[in-house]
Amino acid sequence: MKKIINNILTHLGEVKLPSPSYFETLKTYTVTKVSDADTFDVISDEDNQEMTIRFVYIDTPETPKGWGDSQVEKMNRKNENPLYRSQFQWGEKGKERLQELVEKSGNKVKVKVTGEEKRPGRSPRCFGEVYLLDGTFVQYILVQEGLSRIYYDYISECPRDTAIMLLLAEADAQINQRGIWQESQAEFIPPWVFRSLKKKQRSFLKDMSQDVKEGTITEADFEAKFQLKLQEQDQILSTLFEDLKNGVITQPEFEDKVQEQANNLFAK
Repeated sequence: MKKIINNILTHLGEVKLPSPSYFETLKTYTVTKVSDADTFDVISDEDNQEMTIRFVYIDTPETPKGWGDSQVEKMNRKNENPLYRSQFQWGEKGKERLQELVEKSGNKVKVKVTGEEKRPGRSPRCFGEVYLLDGTFVQYILVQEGLSRIYYDYISECPRDTAIMLLLAEADAQINQRGIWQESQAEFIPPWVFRSLKKKQRSFLKDMSQDVKEGTITEADFEAKFQLKLQEQDQILSTLFEDLKNGVITQPEFEDKVQEQANNLFAK
């Protein structure tokens, strides 16, 4: 069985997924802006409806957000946090690859919308399967090239055949160390875990900044305290990665523990 699986993965790169039976019935959209590797803005060629499309079934590394995240990003950059370096590095590479694929398709894509989120005063944010005009399934390409992870919280919503091909593509990328899979596990965490950790850091920094404004701590103390927290974070992650590598905990348990311990670490 192992030999059969390895043979499948060896030749997976030669496989071109057939377009789904409903491909020709899908609306065509013009891509107007690529935000990151799994999100872009489009306008319908049929009725000029504008919407933001979030790629369903996958989750790609984050890119710098700025605005409300500028402080937490600046502080982690200043302290050379490898988790931020690797996350943003692969997030930018994924974004560039998506832009390349979109341009190859003449900035035209077909989308099967699977869900919609209304946003008052803004165009809707939709979730969907994204295809180039030649039938290429974009989510599959990003996963196979190691520029995205399967979003396991939502993979159950994926059609069975598509889910199998995505799972094989991710296994192929991991075995061949493409993209994010060439990173040390101590320096790259799944995007959903990264977002949770970043949220806790952001809240911690916001509270500490208020203390600086009120004069209860100095700016130097504020920076030193955050630096210490990052050192503690590295120790926690190192221990958890070792447990994961040695089979003491599973991947889902690792992710739960990272989020749980981040809650405790960055609680004021």
